Amino acid sequence: MELRHVKDNVYYLRGVINIGLVVGKDGQAILIDSGLGDRSGRRILRALEAKGLRPVAVLNTHCHGDHSGGNAYLVEQAGVKVYAPLYDAVVLRQPVWGTLCLFAGADPINELAIPRFSMRPSPVDVLVTEGELTVAGVTVEAVALPGHTGTHTGYITSGVFFLGDALCSEQELENAGIPYGYSVTMRLDTLQKLQNYNCDYYLLAHGDLRDDIGALIELNRRRVEETLAFIVDYLSRQPAEASEVMVAVCEHFGLQLRKIQGFFLLHPTIYSHLSHLHNRGQIAFKIEGNRLLWYV
Repeated sequence: MELRHVKDNVYYLRGVINIGLVVGKDGQAILIDSGLGDRSGRRILRALEAKGLRPVAVLNTHCHGDHSGGNAYLVEQAGVKVYAPLYDAVVLRQPVWGTLCLFAGADPINELAIPRFSMRPSPVDVLVTEGELTVAGVTVEAVALPGHTGTHTGYITSGVFFLGDALCSEQELENAGIPYGYSVTMRLDTLQKLQNYNCDYYLLAHGDLRDDIGALIELNRRRVEETLAFIVDYLSRQPAEASEVMVAVCEHFGLQLRKIQGFFLLHPTIYSHLSHLHNRGQIAFKIEGNRLLWYV
């Protein structure tokens, strides 16, 4: 992990997952997320020890294992306190809820028990809600940014906004086509909300440090709107099951699912688009021939 300075007492550890670092009083360090698994936890500790810093807290943006997988190791080895938003705290404490939700509420297949989806359980010491909190003498503003998960949260300190997975980079949109999302409705609201912030810097968890995110917000919004419009058009021509909608969306965006994990990330994401459209009266459903069909 490469330690990069942003401004003042704010840094980040550059990697596949960017991990925020805020230096508090007496060499205490606050982490924004903890990366993927024990390996990430070990690397974080080595990087901090090299700078004479001691981690005291992890502020999780959300519960996914690539952002919280290092929690358990850091708790065990450094005694850090874990801060997390409500819904995400449930999964951090009991990771089976994450894989269970991906697998339609049933006992999940073994192939989903990978660190990204099923990290080691982590305690949660503080439930985060929107507003200011003080950690290690540092004031941090927690900002509710739901959509990717139900209570996904960003953090602002010293003019630096740690966005977690609230925004996808251009590369992510190109690779994934449709980013995973718990709620399209919440995601659109979050994109609108982000336009109201004027920070010095913004850090994407899967991307780079930026001083402006206006164009990226619009790019993310357009991808959501394009997907919704495609689904409405597709269903206007014939009723279809969600699985058929998923195949059509993949063809539209040129996606080729090759791994079971990718399938079960896209599957609930399609449902989040269907629920958004249905709850706004743009599509309806019917049960016909023991099939649940969506239609316009």
